[in-house]
Amino acid sequence: MRTGTGPGASSVRGRVLSSAAGAVIALLTLPEWAAAVAALPDPRTRAAVAGTAALYALVCVSAVPLASGARFAVRLAVCLGALGLGAVLAAALGPDASWVLLFALAVAAALLPAGPLAAAAVPVVAAASVGELVAGGGRSAVATLLVLTTSTAAVALLRAVVEANAALRTARDEIAVLAAERERHRVARDLHDILGHSLTTVLLKAGVARRVLETTGDTGRAAAELAEVEELARAALADVRATVADYRTVTLAGELAAAASALAAAGIAADLPGTVDDVDPRLRTVFGYVVREAVTNAVRHSRASTVRVRLGRRSVEVADDGQAAAAVRPGSGLYGLAERMREAGGVLEVGLREGGGLRVFAYVPEEGERR
Repeated sequence: MRTGTGPGASSVRGRVLSSAAGAVIALLTLPEWAAAVAALPDPRTRAAVAGTAALYALVCVSAVPLASGARFAVRLAVCLGALGLGAVLAAALGPDASWVLLFALAVAAALLPAGPLAAAAVPVVAAASVGELVAGGGRSAVATLLVLTTSTAAVALLRAVVEANAALRTARDEIAVLAAERERHRVARDLHDILGHSLTTVLLKAGVARRVLETTGDTGRAAAELAEVEELARAALADVRATVADYRTVTLAGELAAAASALAAAGIAADLPGTVDDVDPRLRTVFGYVVREAVTNAVRHSRASTVRVRLGRRSVEVADDGQAAAAVRPGSGLYGLAERMREAGGVLEVGLREGGGLRVFAYVPEEGERR
């Protein structure tokens, strides 16, 4: 079983890394903190500022790993709390301590969207810059403005990159699932098309052989029918293997020949075209599927005496004179056929034929005719 590879695991790793990075930065800046606190003249003030600094460091180090998955209101409250503590410390440590705000601004950039981040950070950066301007002049104010702004923007951009990578990983996983589902659907559809037609013909041929033996005892004719059953079963097995391997090719001419054999075995007269030369070569495969499914349905369900197939350059029609007299309820075969036609840029129409029977019509418009 695979562990630690999903989005949840990535989120946990990101939070751990964020916490570790914050702790490292806090340790690296410890001398600055110690020097700033030690410079305070009053011992009580030093103790109060040291305690506030410890609380501030704890909030900044733990905020991202603990609050990143929380509701917006919670994240906003954490950021405002960190900014408030940072402002108090900066004011207590003196005009040269605006760097203290870097930690709170980094937390806000990691937790807040761009709009709320700007609303929270701009007043803080502006106040720090004005304080530096009053205390140290224009150069110090510009330096403070640049450092606080660029560091906050850098963290915000890093957060955007991390979120984009997470979204890409999620999209990749979804695409993989959809691709697998589509392949399963393709194999199921192709197997239905193959086995539906082949097994129908095998069943009819086996029935003919049985009736010959029961009525006439003509073993020669029965043997011939069974030989055809064997050949059909062998061809169906080859088609199944080829479909699974994804190199099977359906031809319109081959499907017309198979339709003639299946209709003859069912005792149905076949009115079939003698050639497929007039059909657009790019559409012969999908029209082959139309002929296969429509003829199989006619053999199974129609009780027709005649099945007629008509070909156009970009259309095919299969009609029977059977007993269909109500609204047609498409099964999985016709649904799969309609899907094939959509993939080819065409349409499939299935309905009652004038005078009785069923009509299956498939048509692919020219490029200029499509909307």
